[in-house]
Amino acid sequence: MSSNNGLADKNYLGQSYSLHSSDLSHSGSLVNKLSADAQLWLQYSNLSRSSSTNAAPLNSAEGSNSAASIQSGSSQFSSNSNARLIAATAQTPVQVNVDWGTVQGTTSQLHFGLNAFRGFNPQDATNPAYNSNLAYMNPGIIRYHNAGMMNDSAINPDGLIDVANRRWDTTKITQALSASLGAFTNQPLRLINIPDWPAWMDANRDGFLDTNQFDNYAAFCAELVKIVNRDNQFGVTHWEVTNEKDGQYFTQFRNNSGWGPLKDPSKPDRLDELSTIYNKCATAMHQMDPTIKIGGPALSRPDLQPFYSRFINATTQNLDFFSFHAYASGSRDTPDTNVYDGTRSIGRYTKSIVDTLNQASPNRHIPVFLDEYNISWTWQTRDARMAGNKGTVFDALAMVEAINNGADATLAWNEKDEIYGKTDSRNALRPSAHMFHLFNQLLVGNRVATTSSDNQSVVAFAVSNPTSAQHSYLLINRSNQVQQVQTTFQGWTPTGSALARYEVSANGYSQKTTDWATVSSNSFQLPDNSVTLLSFAY
Repeated sequence: MSSNNGLADKNYLGQSYSLHSSDLSHSGSLVNKLSADAQLWLQYSNLSRSSSTNAAPLNSAEGSNSAASIQSGSSQFSSNSNARLIAATAQTPVQVNVDWGTVQGTTSQLHFGLNAFRGFNPQDATNPAYNSNLAYMNPGIIRYHNAGMMNDSAINPDGLIDVANRRWDTTKITQALSASLGAFTNQPLRLINIPDWPAWMDANRDGFLDTNQFDNYAAFCAELVKIVNRDNQFGVTHWEVTNEKDGQYFTQFRNNSGWGPLKDPSKPDRLDELSTIYNKCATAMHQMDPTIKIGGPALSRPDLQPFYSRFINATTQNLDFFSFHAYASGSRDTPDTNVYDGTRSIGRYTKSIVDTLNQASPNRHIPVFLDEYNISWTWQTRDARMAGNKGTVFDALAMVEAINNGADATLAWNEKDEIYGKTDSRNALRPSAHMFHLFNQLLVGNRVATTSSDNQSVVAFAVSNPTSAQHSYLLINRSNQVQQVQTTFQGWTPTGSALARYEVSANGYSQKTTDWATVSSNSFQLPDNSVTLLSFAY
């Protein structure tokens, strides 16, 4: 997802595109199982969010994106907190059970990654505040993605191509990556996305790579690997070929939003071409650096099994990881509950993709990367929830669903911009930035079994780390009400009284102490639309 003015969108042939319930009647398909609310989440468009110099800049007169208005928007329910607190005392507490003795998997810092939308822009890549913020959030993986990188570096601040000489701008690339490498004590895994091909490789501007340019594009991608890893020894381990091409090469040719037959039998879809492009690029890039991992296709429609099944089968031997994207809404009026329910669809899609990969490659694990997610698939909504506590709730729910269903990495969109960013355009930390900082410190280890008596209100997640003897317990209140929670631990009981309580709510980010007696009682309260992390350091 990218554009040139810190704004991003997902477009389908220039128009909004939706899947309707009438399109979701395919017998035996995953989509057939979705609720009406989840179907709303499937309102996806299909082409990559292309760069646009005409994208409207944020207008302070509109108010919705100023720091003050975002703070106000994220706190819109705080004025009713007293009434909700009174109401909460009459509630039946949500019963949460954590079984520390039942390990269901592991988590790593790869599960709490970020997209570096501004990572190749020299104004940001060399800015100490920008790099300090990235280091604070401490993601285990960074994805460099900005569709503007395919533009002319001489006229576009995000451009990385020396168009006059038809080559990469080596100086600009080197400068940006050098600054990023210097920002971290513990280096994250780095992934570079090559979202598109240069304009001269699409002579008729139809959006497709010209067939006589397949080998040239593969060589162009391999040249970037050479600049980064052989010439400069930056050690970028993961590379992703293309971004959200499923609409262009597949969906637009088919009925029923990509699930049906060809619209015109004489005009087949071009997925086989996209698979060939990927295979040629992977081969050329591996020849340049045999140590790297190459994946894709940065799928925009994770529901679209007819696409990804064929792509996986055609690229299995060259596929080192599979990537997809997920967004919940195209309207800032979508109710919070529907937005949060979209994360359950993320879980279902993750599992379906994992199952498909296991079937295609039973003897070699192919990791699954959810390498873009956020609430809105279009910057035009200017959805203030993404900048506040509700965006933090969505992020936490998305991570939990993806992890529980087999994702090897998740990467939020994005690290910095005025609408989506975990930091704003002035490098101020937003609530989600603190969540990434905490998760990358405290939620790495063994994922243990949890249950909640009311998952529609409170979602639980817990991790133990045998090395540090750390036990971390996450509670996500996805409701618009204060929730009382009563917790029961099995397999381990805290031996101390005080514990750290970190929280993001409508009141912002806070850090305080509480005690196990309070947490295990029936009077432990979670603010509405909040993320609470309890850390037991013993």
